[in-house]
Amino acid sequence: MPGKYFPKWRIILRWAFVLLVIGLAAQAGRLLHLRTKALSARSRGAIPYTVTLKETIHGPGGTDTSSGEITQAVRSDGSTLWRSIGKGSQRTVYFSSGLQVDTNELTNAKTSMMNPNQNPASWQRDPNSRCLNSFLGKPITSTPETFLGEETVGGYRTVKLARGIVTEWHALDYGCALVKDRWDFSAMEVTEKELVALVAGEPDATLFDVPAHYREVPPSERILGPKKECPGCNEHAQKVLQRLDEDYKRHSTKP
Repeated sequence: MPGKYFPKWRIILRWAFVLLVIGLAAQAGRLLHLRTKALSARSRGAIPYTVTLKETIHGPGGTDTSSGEITQAVRSDGSTLWRSIGKGSQRTVYFSSGLQVDTNELTNAKTSMMNPNQNPASWQRDPNSRCLNSFLGKPITSTPETFLGEETVGGYRTVKLARGIVTEWHALDYGCALVKDRWDFSAMEVTEKELVALVAGEPDATLFDVPAHYREVPPSERILGPKKECPGCNEHAQKVLQRLDEDYKRHSTKP
């Protein structure tokens, strides 16, 4: 009896091994295709992409609270967008021209400032530096970051970086797009962003559109509303808002 069934098991094991090899080859081919496509895009300049992350707050007692979604998009001309959708909807758009526009999409308000000396390369991470430096060769953050190695996140090759309470994962082949992060505020509270989608190519143009009917206002009014009411603001918050308004007066595009 053993001799009768042994060949069948050998056939089964052999086919299992073949299927495993095919599966690994397919995955390797997919990753190679993604990397080749991304490197090809980079040879033409900035790597355009759109990445969306879902943010979750892990609180005491195992409670999980979704706080919305974060979208970051980069155009091939270097223009960059950051958008947060949760209780409200806010955008910050850095155009390659040096124009920065912040919007509050609940109140249809915007704050526009011009810094013609701004270089888009200063706020974009360079994959050749393990995403630690900008394309200008300088550290991307004022607080030093530590390289913790490479990991695969969502099928993308990433570098794992840490600074203080923050750990981030950036996709090496997609302009260092942020595909995951973790903020360890305490043993009782952790905030994580997890990948929803990463799309290569030029972002949706509407992400960068600023409706003409949006009111131009100082930062404090855009953040707090026309009455600038902030019952929970402490002295530090008040000073920050004041500095933002002063900076706006110096760089405002409003006549």
